Amino acid sequence: MTDTLAERCARLQAPVTELVAVSLSAAYRPQDLPELTRAIGAVRGILAEDPSGLPDGAFTQWLPIALRNLDRMQEAVDRGDAGASYAILTDKTDGFIRLTVGCAGFPGWSPDGEG
Repeated sequence: MTDTLAERCARLQAPVTELVAVSLSAAYRPQDLPELTRAIGAVRGILAEDPSGLPDGAFTQWLPIALRNLDRMQEAVDRGDAGASYAILTDKTDGFIRLTVGCAGFPGWSPDGEG
């Protein structure tokens, strides 16, 4: 099960990094909204995969919230409000900071930005 989580976290690294970058960019450049939609879809594709092989813990507890956040982010993008989408992504309680907690201990994931 830990191997499944490690693999999922590894596959999320690049798409989530891109999601963060494009989310910030789109907040200032409306022409980046289509790219933000694509980035949301890429992350959703991985997070929506079958969770049955994942161990119970921070990642799986956040997973339903993450999918709901991605829905809310896309709704904001559809309204042309990339700033609201970015606020959902970076929410300090339920945002993607919880992914860094869920993937902590695996290469490239650390809530404090190291590792």
